[in-house]
Amino acid sequence: MIIMNIINRVYNDFFAPSKEDDYEKILKTALVKGYEFHTILSFEDVIAHGVDEKKKYLILRRDIDTADFKILRKMLALEKKYGARATYYFRKNTYNVDLMREIADAGGEASYHFEEIASYCYRHHIKSKQCVLDHIEEIKDLFINNYKQFKCKTGQPCLTVASHGDYMNVRLGIKNCVLIDDRVRKKTGIIREAYDKEHENLLTANIFDMEMDVFVDRAISAIERGEPVLELLTHPRQWNSPFWVNLKEEIGRVLRGLYMKF
Repeated sequence: MIIMNIINRVYNDFFAPSKEDDYEKILKTALVKGYEFHTILSFEDVIAHGVDEKKKYLILRRDIDTADFKILRKMLALEKKYGARATYYFRKNTYNVDLMREIADAGGEASYHFEEIASYCYRHHIKSKQCVLDHIEEIKDLFINNYKQFKCKTGQPCLTVASHGDYMNVRLGIKNCVLIDDRVRKKTGIIREAYDKEHENLLTANIFDMEMDVFVDRAISAIERGEPVLELLTHPRQWNSPFWVNLKEEIGRVLRGLYMKF
């Protein structure tokens, strides 16, 4: 079983074919079924005015954990083709100013996928949750500074953001989204973190692609049964397998684990 898991991971990371055709099936099905496409930001208007029970909403969110811009541009082209729009959340090490501009020009949203707690832990070799909590205000200030720099470099409004889930967060049992409190929102102008309960509580279905072998079927099934408020979370790594991009990510993950002695 362990050997098969390793073989499957190697295949998916480095040799699996691109799956943009599956993404097109999802978008086409949603269009035929009368869904209204939304970004995380545009759905704020729905929240403000109230969900219309006569409508069906599809929120598309993409977390850019790896810098595979080839598949991202293919998915963006499909969104343009079907009149869809999506939110793309970029990390500090995956953002692409030109691509972010293309996303915004197409009616989508490009913003910040933040990971300051994990970054702080790696930098200061912190391996306890309590130590993180002891420095939480300092980490919030780090987020504020990084956010403002990210916003300036990319030229995007970045009114919504999304927490990145690093292995360090899992190990310590603390999510990056705890940073986004009232003080941080006031300092930055952020109006929504993607995991805010005010957002999540309105979703009738939330499907993400970490189990890629069943994701497409689950997404299409949810659309065909008419889920009123459906959110689909995707990651470029699940839709394409660029050798050097994924190899760099894997090497970095291993080195971080060795450094932290996990």
